[in-house]
Amino acid sequence: MKRRLLLLAAAAASAAALCGLRPYNQAARAKAVWMQVSSIKTGQGYYLEVGLDGQALMRTDSSKAIVTRRGSIKPQLVKDFFREIENSEIINSQNVKQSKMIFYRGDMIKISAYISGELTRTEAPLNNFGEAFSYAFTEVRKAAAALPVETGVQGFLRAEPVEGDALDAFRQKAAANGEVKTLETYDILKVPALMAAIKEPYRLVPLENEAAVKELRGFISARKLYGLRTLFYVPSTRGTFKCEVLEADRKAPAEPKAARAAKSKPKK
Repeated sequence: MKRRLLLLAAAAASAAALCGLRPYNQAARAKAVWMQVSSIKTGQGYYLEVGLDGQALMRTDSSKAIVTRRGSIKPQLVKDFFREIENSEIINSQNVKQSKMIFYRGDMIKISAYISGELTRTEAPLNNFGEAFSYAFTEVRKAAAALPVETGVQGFLRAEPVEGDALDAFRQKAAANGEVKTLETYDILKVPALMAAIKEPYRLVPLENEAAVKELRGFISARKLYGLRTLFYVPSTRGTFKCEVLEADRKAPAEPKAARAAKSKPKK
C-alpha cells in the first residue's frame, strides 16, 4: 500500500512538472481573434489581431514597406466586435465554401476565432458577414491603424497545417533528403514560440528579441528540419506544419536624388 502511494505521488509530481513546462497556456491568455485581410482590387493585405483585453496588433504588408503597430484599443470596440463574431451565422456554421463573387472587388477575410471553446477558421468576402459585423470590424481596424508603430519586436512566427496533396508532396521531397522524423510535443515545448504557433495556426507569434530568434534557429538546425531559416516544416504528433518567419518591419527604399529633383522641378 505504501509503495502504491509513493508511485501515485511521483506520477502527480511528474504531471505538475509537465504543466509547468507549458508556456502560452490558453487559459492564461486573453481570448483573441486573428485574421488576414486582403483586397481583391489591389492585391495587398494586412494582418489584424485583437484580444478581449483590448490588446491589438496590426501588420500591413505592401510592395513598398512592412509596418507593425501594437497597443491597446478601447474595450467597448473590442466587446462589440467579439459580440458580432459570436453572433455571426457564417462563422458559427463554419461554412468555408467560397461564394461566387464574379463582380466583387472588396476585401476577403480569413478569420480564426474560438467558438464554444473550439478554434475555427472561416474564409469569406467581408460583405458576407453582415452589416453589423462589418461596422464593428471597421471600427476595430481604424483603432488598430492608429496605434503606435512597434519597433522592438524582431519578427513573427506563423504555422499553417499541411494536409492532403501538399502533405504528400512534402513527404516525397523531405524523404529524398533522408528520414522524416516526427517530433514529440515535449520536444517542441522547448521552444515556446514554436509551440504557440502550432497550437494556434495562422496566428502571428511575436519573436520579441534576438534570443528568441536564435533559439528558433538553433532548434531548426539541431533537429535538421526540412526547409530554411525563414520557411521550414515541422512534422509532429499534432500534425505537419509549414512554419514561416515574417519580418516585423521593412522600410521603402530611398528614392534616387535624380528622381526627387525631377519631381520638384516646376512644370513649364
